[in-house]
Amino acid sequence: MYKFIGRILIVMLVLSMVLAAAGCGKGKAVATVNGESITQQQLDQMAGEMKQYYKSQGLDLDANTINSMTLEQLITQTLLLQEAKKMGIKLASGDIDKEIAQYKEQMTEEKFNSFLKDNNISETRLRSMIEKDLIISGLQDKLLEDVKPATGEQAKEYYDKNKSEFVTPVSYQVRHILALIPEDQSDKNKADLEARTKIQAVLEQLKQGKDFSELAGQKSEDPGTASQGGLFVFSPGEAVPEFEQAAKALKPGEFTREPVKTTYGYHIIKMEKVNPEKQKSFDEVKAGLVDKLTNDARQEKVSNFVEEARKKADIVNNLAQPEDKKPGDVESKDGKKE
Repeated sequence: MYKFIGRILIVMLVLSMVLAAAGCGKGKAVATVNGESITQQQLDQMAGEMKQYYKSQGLDLDANTINSMTLEQLITQTLLLQEAKKMGIKLASGDIDKEIAQYKEQMTEEKFNSFLKDNNISETRLRSMIEKDLIISGLQDKLLEDVKPATGEQAKEYYDKNKSEFVTPVSYQVRHILALIPEDQSDKNKADLEARTKIQAVLEQLKQGKDFSELAGQKSEDPGTASQGGLFVFSPGEAVPEFEQAAKALKPGEFTREPVKTTYGYHIIKMEKVNPEKQKSFDEVKAGLVDKLTNDARQEKVSNFVEEARKKADIVNNLAQPEDKKPGDVESKDGKKE
């Protein structure tokens, strides 16, 4: 996915990606952050964009959920922009133009303009969004200046204390042939009988010595494995129970002598080999573990900063207040109502 799409449409997770509404719209204030208003107009605009984004991802969230999530993002963003201003975070001349130029280069100008049109985003709005994104990114960079990369020694200490995290579980390498039972058939008994008849015919060919992988490629109705001769590798819990149970009962080289019925249809399963559980060595995981510990430390630093900033801020949220919190109540510096 293009960087442009990621930076503009991914939901803000702490600081890493920020979606923003314009900072000074008119209308009723749905929230205030240290006296700075977030208007209904701002919320409606961003919530509409978020609804469209969620829909593109196959998610159908109700309006109240989207509004609540969006307002929390706006509150956090407003607070972070305030903190950035306190720290003197400013953009250099031309920073926004450079970002837009990168987007156009990655997408081509035609696709860039088409994207803005499809998502109902003007270039003026885009520039506002990018400005806030860059300012908060600058704040993040400032916060993380003193977070040093994890060392090999720290990684080794973590590995020694958490070896169970670095175990490759047992896995089963099998081949299978599937005769599907279509879900949309009105006559379920007829569909079941047809699938069982198909798989029984294949089973007879196997018993006569036909090659399993060749038959899987020809006869299996599993689109995910047929082209690989029915090859399927799984660990405990990754296959449907009936399939897993039947596979585990086989020795390498054996295949099921009767069809195995699952929610998908009828299978013939052949066990090829069992890959035993394996403890990964420190050398195998060292690089990834150093990255993980470094990222964990960075995330903790940012999360703690946001949490402390919220505790110190005067935040009024007038949207969908809990029963014990009336509209207009203030979230004070110690987290209690005033």
